[in-house]
Amino acid sequence: MADRVTGIINPIVMPFTETGEPDFDLLLNFADDSITAGCSALFILGSAGQGPTMTHEERQETAERVCQHVKGRIPVFVHVGTTDLRSTAQLAVAARESGADGIAVIPPYYYSDHPPAEVDLHFKGVAVACDLPMIVYNNQQYSGINITPPWLARLADEIPSIVGVKLAYAGLGQIAAYLRLAPERVSMYAGTTLDLIPMAQFGVKGAINPPTTLFPELAVAMWNAITAGDWNRAHALYGILVPANTAVTRLGMTYGRAVLREGLRMRGYDVKNYPRWESLELPDEQREELRTALEPAWNFDTAETAAVTAKVA
Repeated sequence: MADRVTGIINPIVMPFTETGEPDFDLLLNFADDSITAGCSALFILGSAGQGPTMTHEERQETAERVCQHVKGRIPVFVHVGTTDLRSTAQLAVAARESGADGIAVIPPYYYSDHPPAEVDLHFKGVAVACDLPMIVYNNQQYSGINITPPWLARLADEIPSIVGVKLAYAGLGQIAAYLRLAPERVSMYAGTTLDLIPMAQFGVKGAINPPTTLFPELAVAMWNAITAGDWNRAHALYGILVPANTAVTRLGMTYGRAVLREGLRMRGYDVKNYPRWESLELPDEQREELRTALEPAWNFDTAETAAVTAKVA
C-alpha cells in the first residue's frame, strides 16, 4: 500500500535520446532493475526524473508508461509539482488515471514569496482534485519555501491524504523535529541514505535519494540489515556506501547531474543524454575517481567481506 511504504524509494533518472526526447525504453529498464534490486517503490519525475524540464504531455506519458509497465509490482509515486495549482492538479489527476499509487507535491516553486496561507491552499487544492496518497516534497533549495516541522504537522492534520514527507537537504536535528511533531501516520523519508543509520531507529521510514539510482542493491541491503537489527552488517555496508555517495555529491558540485549520467554508463546503461540541459563532461581523472568510488558499491558483498576480514586481522 502506498500509504505504508518503508525502505528504499528509488528516484529513477529520466534518460533522453540524442535528440533530447524521453528514452522510455531505458527508463523502463531502470524501473525493472529497481524492482529486481528490491526497492520498495519508485519515485518518478522529480529532480533526478527531470519532471520540471518536461512538457505536461511528456510527464503524463511518462507516468502512464511506467505505471502500466510496473503493473503493481511495487508502488509508483509520481511527482506532479509545478509553479501553480491548476497545472499541478491536472498532472495529479492524470497520474491517478495512469494507475499511480501516490503523488509527490512540492510547494509552488519560482514564486518563493508565497505566504504560508497560499502554500496551504496549493496543497489543499491538489488534495481536493486527487485523492491519491500524497508525499510532501520539502526541498527549500529548489522551491524557495521551507515547510517547517510545525507547519508540516498542521498541514498533515488538515490534509488526511498526506502520508509522507521527503526531507531533502534536512539535517539530523531537523529530521528529529519532523519525527517529533508530525502525525504518526506520516512517514518521514530522508533525502539521503546516509541518514538511515542514525535515524531509522528513531522512526525514519526510508530514503528517497538520487544517487541511489547508481547502487540500489547496496542501499536496499543496508536498509534490510537495519530493519533486521543486524547492525554489524548495516555499519559494514554503510562504510561502503559513504564514499560512493560522497563522491557523487562532491563531483556533482562541479559537474552537476552529468555525474549520474556517467555513473549509469559505467554500470552498462546506454544513456545517450542526461540531464536535459547543456552539461559538462567529466575529465578522465574525475571519471576514474567516480569509478573507483562506485565499484565497491556494485560489488559490495566482496567489499564487505574484505572490510570485515581486515578489521579482524
